[in-house]
Amino acid sequence: MPPASRDLHGPTQSRAIRDLFQSLFVAELINPSPKLWFFFAWISDVEILDNSARQFAALEPDWPATTIRLSQVLQALLSRGVQVRLIIREHGHNDYFIAKLQSLKARHGDLVKWTIEKSFHAKGLLGADYFLSGSMNLTLTGISVNGEHLVLRTDPAAVAEQAIELESRWEGLLK
Repeated sequence: MPPASRDLHGPTQSRAIRDLFQSLFVAELINPSPKLWFFFAWISDVEILDNSARQFAALEPDWPATTIRLSQVLQALLSRGVQVRLIIREHGHNDYFIAKLQSLKARHGDLVKWTIEKSFHAKGLLGADYFLSGSMNLTLTGISVNGEHLVLRTDPAAVAEQAIELESRWEGLLK
């Protein structure tokens, strides 16, 4: 049986962190979670998938032979009917990504919702069968430079507990 959790540390494991994000999002594209929660104090339109050899052409034939950014992955997930939920800190750094979200909302309506909170500081990603959390923001610096700690949990009870917490605390505040 695979372990129920895995710890990663940046920047020494920044390649493993990038690989983990690529694996999680490829898995989401193949077998999407009904709802995907992003909660990061700082978030950027980071490069998520390395499609330079077009190895993901079967998932998204129109993607170019280059790196694929988070907004492009979200677009593909929304096209598959995934509900994307985001909790973001109120900060100028996030304005560019929020503009990307507004474009996605114009195209996909309430499949994508978010809230912007003044003092929000938590960081994580929750899918149907995993919970990734820790100190890392979803930014280039967070992934590649800073000394960060991430924990990936796949224990169904831990995942369910986080889903209940996010739903009860945030769903009603999302727009």
